[in-house]
Amino acid sequence: MLNIGAKIKELRKERKMTLAQVAGDRITKGMLSLIENGKAQPSMESLQHIAKQLNIDVSELMQTENHHQIKELYQDVEKKRLALFKEYNEKKFNEKVIELYDTILPFVDNGSLKGTTFEDVRIYDAYLSMRYHAKIDLSEKPFVKLVQMYEQVHAYSKILTIFDRMAGIKFLERNYMEALHYLFEGEKYIDKYGDLIDDIEKLDLYYNITVMSAAINDDAQVEHYIEKAFILSKEKKIFYRLNEFYRFLFFIHCSKEEGEKAFYYLKKMRAFVEIMEEPAETVMEQILTLTYTNQIEKDYEKTIATRFERVDILEDIYYDADFFFNGEYAYANYMLGRYKEALTYLKDIKILGRNQHPIDLAIMYRSFAVRALCQFMLGDKENAKRDILYATDGVKDFKITKEIQFILDAHKTIME
Repeated sequence: MLNIGAKIKELRKERKMTLAQVAGDRITKGMLSLIENGKAQPSMESLQHIAKQLNIDVSELMQTENHHQIKELYQDVEKKRLALFKEYNEKKFNEKVIELYDTILPFVDNGSLKGTTFEDVRIYDAYLSMRYHAKIDLSEKPFVKLVQMYEQVHAYSKILTIFDRMAGIKFLERNYMEALHYLFEGEKYIDKYGDLIDDIEKLDLYYNITVMSAAINDDAQVEHYIEKAFILSKEKKIFYRLNEFYRFLFFIHCSKEEGEKAFYYLKKMRAFVEIMEEPAETVMEQILTLTYTNQIEKDYEKTIATRFERVDILEDIYYDADFFFNGEYAYANYMLGRYKEALTYLKDIKILGRNQHPIDLAIMYRSFAVRALCQFMLGDKENAKRDILYATDGVKDFKITKEIQFILDAHKTIME
């Protein structure tokens, strides 16, 4: 429990100060004695005076008895949390989630996390995150109170991360409108606190609004928030997220067969990769190159001939990337009438759980349509119907793009 009087007494004796020295001319020795013995509660004004006499910050007087334990827990949680989100192996990730959850749970159960300090709130934030990742509670609702908690400890930038997280949960449910609602709620705090919020957090929010706006086909809103992000980036000379904006714009223009604009952003991506030398971005640039060759140049022989050396990157990242590589190689083979060759790339295709944006989903479902068409051309009509029905059902609520039109045309060919 919080025992301010005992804390004052302990600090006074450590400094070899008398009651009169600490009391000064603002409070009496008798009142200070009552405070130290827990028989009187000091006002905030008195606490500030006592803290000044002891040459400490008033917050030190208000720390709980388990403050040092909480501080050690906070450091441990932050270290493990950082390591956790660098873990790409799903089994190890889940094991670390449970381990971190079990570490924090006793402090939640015994009421140690009061939410009065930044450390408290961060630990509670980690607790809720682990509950979500452990699938104990998959709702975004528990995170709502974190907004107020971060505001109370003046951690305004963290408020945006919570709205991003709640939006992310709705995004994985493909509930794009509710996701946007949370993001717009977060934007209100930018208006409220301005420069007290980190520019990196603002760019995260603008990027997420851009992506979600594209998911509901609001092109005007997409352009508005891209412009806001680019203005902020240029004004503050921040390059954060630029590669993702470029990649996103590339896919939009490529899908619309706007070759000049698509190539412009492909060049931007290539320049970024050359400067940053980031392996994951190199892999993305390789996928974009195949996409451009297929969708804009329509040089399918060139696609098939284009091969890349594998970069030094975690195999789990390549596992996801290979679905997109294989999809492009299969599409090129199909367009050349090489149905058996196309099928060799599509044996193990599936919809990746982390990719729930309509742009990504349309590309993945297109691979099912390609497989269905190849099966149909080779006489396997039963499996062709299964795959094309799965693909068309997956994109039924999306705006018609080039990829989705391909799926719909495939459905017409196979089902008629």
